[in-house]
Amino acid sequence: MFPLPTYCSFRLLCAIAMATAGLNASMLSVVADEGGMVRVRPYAENPRYLAMDGVPFFAIGATHRHSWTPISRPAQFELLQDLDRLAAAMSRIDSPHVRGFVRCLPYDPMNHMHDGPVDPVLQPWQRLDDGRYDLTRFEPAWEQRLRAFLDAAGERGILVSLEVWDDWSVTRGIGGAWDPGPGHGWHSHPFNPDNNVNYDRQALPHTTRACVAPFYETLPAVKGNPSVVLGFQQRYVDHLAKLAGDYPNVLWNLSNETRATLAWSRYWADYLRQRLPAGALIGEMPSTNRRDGGGECDHDLNPLTLSTDDRYDFVDIAQGVSRHEFGSDPTRQGIGGAERIRRYQQAMVETGKIKPLVVSKDYHNVPAGGTAVLWSRMTGGAATSRFHRPYGQLPAANTDFQYEALERMGRFLAGVQFRHFQPQADLVAGLPPGSPGANAIGRAGREYLVQLFGGQGGEVTFSSVPGRWQVVLYEPKTDTYLGTGGRAGQKIEGGDDPLVINVPDYDETAILHLRRL
Repeated sequence: MFPLPTYCSFRLLCAIAMATAGLNASMLSVVADEGGMVRVRPYAENPRYLAMDGVPFFAIGATHRHSWTPISRPAQFELLQDLDRLAAAMSRIDSPHVRGFVRCLPYDPMNHMHDGPVDPVLQPWQRLDDGRYDLTRFEPAWEQRLRAFLDAAGERGILVSLEVWDDWSVTRGIGGAWDPGPGHGWHSHPFNPDNNVNYDRQALPHTTRACVAPFYETLPAVKGNPSVVLGFQQRYVDHLAKLAGDYPNVLWNLSNETRATLAWSRYWADYLRQRLPAGALIGEMPSTNRRDGGGECDHDLNPLTLSTDDRYDFVDIAQGVSRHEFGSDPTRQGIGGAERIRRYQQAMVETGKIKPLVVSKDYHNVPAGGTAVLWSRMTGGAATSRFHRPYGQLPAANTDFQYEALERMGRFLAGVQFRHFQPQADLVAGLPPGSPGANAIGRAGREYLVQLFGGQGGEVTFSSVPGRWQVVLYEPKTDTYLGTGGRAGQKIEGGDDPLVINVPDYDETAILHLRRL
């Protein structure tokens, strides 16, 4: 494949390069007028969604390996193979309104519990002969690999959530949330004073804590601030911003499941804002407390708080809607997660600070229930939906399932005007007996999607939808349009108020699609 430049100076150059590479010109936004970079942005007409070059899209993704693997494991990971598979899926969907979505943690958190022993990893900092790191020197091979990954994602029109910090690597260790043992977590982190040549245990303890780790206590306002450590943290963020700041398809996600303080998160949001080009989107992914969606260690560091904070352009709500909050039942995840999203959306509406809510990972990634969870993020009102966990833990067939599920969702969304949608909490007035609930989203009076759960057919009643409606019932798990007459004939004109639709039994989840005639 012809290597595209990191960014193009002219639309013509990009068009020529993409044509040479065999890419669809609609896949990659290029340079705006007067040389300004066209970046991923909230969609101007409905900032609940993302857009590139003014074209709104919903981002979806599957997973192969953990998000640190593409950069940190060159001996084990061929850089392009998974991006190629995701790009091929997007090509089959063939819509500018659906894009592939990946996560990327640029350094290895030494979190090897998930994938067992690994070869020596490639970190951002140079490793010396004695095994320690020099935090003043960055590893050229790592820089090249990160750029190659971001170049390849951009060429393929894939959205990247680039994570700056990882909580797992700084709170898990001696005295932390739990100790994964030598070679893992904080034990092996380059910022552990035992693992670098730049400071000792007087500057930063070699132990950690669950709430809050010493790594998070480096801010200027913290008493006894070990400023030397903050300087090295800043040096890394400066370097990462320099390397990746020009990529228009990158969301800057401050953390992976952070359990820091709100002050820590806000500090780095402000710091990064000063170093990235104008227009770059900065967000955060808090770890939640598994009770009420508050922050796990600092209650105020939660998606609800961040959704109305101007420092953040988006919020990664993955932990707030996941099985960690709602248990292993996919129906409860799908319905409870959507209720949580509506809560965030309502807070944003009340404060006039509407922004995209990103779901970068869902743990329910298997055929039994995975489809219902994937769709529930969209019908709940999020801007993205993406499976999580690598095939190192799971059969390869589960990865195949993820791709099949996301392609079905992408093909469906390609024919829906979702860019106008918002949650419709009061749309559904009645469900079949025993139904656990439903998610509803749409454009009032024009078009609606209603996600049903549980498989039980019966009457679904809609309130305040006068007029004549075209109704189609879609079963995502089997890619089937239900009812008599097949796909082409499944169009029901209803004119009653309230509108009542008799739904047949379905497998796992079903989508009622209503369009006003």
